[in-house]
Amino acid sequence: MAKTIAICSNKGGVGKTTSTAAFADLLGKRDYRVLIIDADPQGNLSKRFGYDPKTYRGDIQLGSAVMNILGDNPRPARDFVMKTQNKNVDIIPNDDRYAAATKALLDAVILGVNAYKILIQELSTDYDYILIDCRPAVDADIAQIMQAVQYLLIPVNAADDSVDGVNTTLGYANQCRRANPDLKVAGIFFEAVNMRTAVAHDYVPQIREAFGDFMLEAIVPHSEDARKAESAHEPVSQTYPSGKATRAYTKLLEEVLTRVG
Repeated sequence: MAKTIAICSNKGGVGKTTSTAAFADLLGKRDYRVLIIDADPQGNLSKRFGYDPKTYRGDIQLGSAVMNILGDNPRPARDFVMKTQNKNVDIIPNDDRYAAATKALLDAVILGVNAYKILIQELSTDYDYILIDCRPAVDADIAQIMQAVQYLLIPVNAADDSVDGVNTTLGYANQCRRANPDLKVAGIFFEAVNMRTAVAHDYVPQIREAFGDFMLEAIVPHSEDARKAESAHEPVSQTYPSGKATRAYTKLLEEVLTRVG
């Protein structure tokens, strides 16, 4: 059965998509079977793996997968999984059409049906890891994801508003444990931090102290590699396999694998 991990934060711009893409690529290179689910209708993760929302308008995407699950005669969930160019990595892409599925998702919740939980259960035996890239929010949609997965990974920058995003996400996760008591925080990690700045030197120890054992040790540095990889529509670990960001993500991945078994 797959280990299921949602990468989430209430704060935007903290590196959720960059991190999800790197983790997926690195896991695939280690011969793990990986499914990534792009749960953000902006589709930035999809773009990193060959499904640009501006040009890919195929029928297979998260909105259609959700509507299928909630329909009267659902097809197998694997019918909504696409291959990527990355070794061992598959994807359920997303785009602006997801908005049409949100009402159906909320209506289903009223009836006690969690479409994400059903989707993951159906696909769990096909993969070693299922990673979900969440949009920056805490709402009913994110609650369904939190109630469907085993673990959360939360990126944080060395800034007040980023820390607020972590606190909000942790608080929401605590509420979601009423429906999913097994939900755990696999880790909080520093992303895009420039340790040569005074701000980082002040904030990093404070944040480590504030979140204690939740914190992972490795720090992903601020790097032009990540920006260039984003422009190339690739995971940074694919574009710069020996770069400092990739080395940091590799160390982070070791920590995460230790925590999730």
